[in-house]
Amino acid sequence: MNKALTLRIARAFLSLSIAGIIIGFFFPYDLYLAVFLFLLLVFRIYQESDKNLFSTNGKILIAGTVLSGLLGSFAEIWGISNNYWEYHNLDNNRHFPYWLPFAWALTFSFFYKLERDILKITNTISLKSKLIFVVLVSAIFPTWGEIITINLGVWTYYWDYQFFGVPLLAIFLLVVFHTFIFILFTLICKKYKISNPVFNFVLTK
Repeated sequence: MNKALTLRIARAFLSLSIAGIIIGFFFPYDLYLAVFLFLLLVFRIYQESDKNLFSTNGKILIAGTVLSGLLGSFAEIWGISNNYWEYHNLDNNRHFPYWLPFAWALTFSFFYKLERDILKITNTISLKSKLIFVVLVSAIFPTWGEIITINLGVWTYYWDYQFFGVPLLAIFLLVVFHTFIFILFTLICKKYKISNPVFNFVLTK
């Protein structure tokens, strides 16, 4: 495997591990954790937009993080209300942590940066190859993050057929979620002729 690719993947696993450990240790203080994740989100968007939030790249990052945060929150409300999973140690009889929307929003910037770097390293430009890559990344990295937080007591899934606490159905739904976001922004960039290193592609026979 390419050395640069190996190092980039290792960095991604390390970042997710640190994030999972932080959430795992501080989730009982979920309001403070929400503030921390919000500030981290603002920093990530500002950094990835080359310090220009009003650039095309900045607008894509803002739109992606907002959309991921909203759709992720709706998915969480659906799952919690149907008793498919449960978050622990929440005060005032709450079932929805304050930090959750920001964690979902951060997934967009995480995936965007990871995909941009790896697609550049591997020189992947075809739509088919990008979709395969997105599916693999969506199946592996969120699962790793969830394994860490679940085993640190943040929440519990009640679906069967689990892999270290993460149900196979949850992995499938995460793949669908992140692939949908990728396809949506790919179509937007194509329709409005927006140049973007992640969402542009070429068709191959």
